[in-house]
Amino acid sequence: MVSSPVQYSLIVILDIESFGRRTDPDQTWLRERLRTVVARALDAAGIERPPMEDRGDAVVLLLPGAVPKTVLLGGFVRALEHELREHAYDHTGDRTMRLRVALHAGEVGRDATGWVGADLNTAFRIADMEPLRRALAEAPGAVLSLAVSHVLHQGVVRHGHQGLGTEEFAPAVLTAKEITGEPVWIRVPGHPRPPGLLPPAPPAGPPRKQVATLPVAHGAPPAAGNLGISAAHVSVVGVGVNHGTVGQSWTTSAGPAPDAVAALHHELAGLRAELKEARSLRQIDDFIFRAAEDELGTAERNAAARDDEGRGRLLRALMNLRGLIADSAALAGLVATVTQLIQQVRGQA
Repeated sequence: MVSSPVQYSLIVILDIESFGRRTDPDQTWLRERLRTVVARALDAAGIERPPMEDRGDAVVLLLPGAVPKTVLLGGFVRALEHELREHAYDHTGDRTMRLRVALHAGEVGRDATGWVGADLNTAFRIADMEPLRRALAEAPGAVLSLAVSHVLHQGVVRHGHQGLGTEEFAPAVLTAKEITGEPVWIRVPGHPRPPGLLPPAPPAGPPRKQVATLPVAHGAPPAAGNLGISAAHVSVVGVGVNHGTVGQSWTTSAGPAPDAVAALHHELAGLRAELKEARSLRQIDDFIFRAAEDELGTAERNAAARDDEGRGRLLRALMNLRGLIADSAALAGLVATVTQLIQQVRGQA
């Protein structure tokens, strides 16, 4: 019998990977360590610690609905990743701790033995779903995989708030017991796409019409002044030729101009220097600095990219960089610079 009224809550499930293969002493130690890691992440994100319900290899948090969802999805997830990486520096083997994290929101009640509710059950199903397990298993350098329910993705993530890693989420489908075909969104921080997830199938449609094309000769452009053909009209039914003087032009694939690439490299070098100074002044910690340097390296490697994939990597790196430093008031100038660079890259696309 429910002894308290149901109320809207943010539901957080944190599940230790490969917990069952550890010895009893290691399991006991990891359970205590998990509670410490979560408490520190909550403190770092400015979220008041709620009661934690222990479910063996997992911890359940119910946060008040008034907690900003952007803080939970942004600051808390970043702080949790930081704490897990700090743990990984000192502990390996059977004391390694990597987490599957599920975030959901809904109505939860409490009875004499604990929390109850359909939305809580859904959160547990999300934390246990195979795509989330596979995403973490196939990302050996990661410390957590994150799954967000469709309701949180639609309400918060898809709007692209800073620091949420919106571009890194990919869809998956939850089918478990009473749930069939429920959309869930998965992210592995630092990966442009969660490892192990199959790309979505292209939408079905009518077969594309085959269009005849003329072969293109490679090599140097022909000399100016050719006579005899002014235009060639190609279609699936034939080729028409008009007589006259040819006018020809030669273009390269779209991409940033060399001076724009040089300017971007200059800006990135300046950002790297300012980040080093921020670390020396303790405005950012070592983890944020290393993560920011990784994003800068990705941006530098793709600064001159001409293809959509390379430009996408450049843009994601800049957006990830902005997310890493967005919460520091002391780095407002750097955030503004990165935002301007993002706008410039988008303008060149």
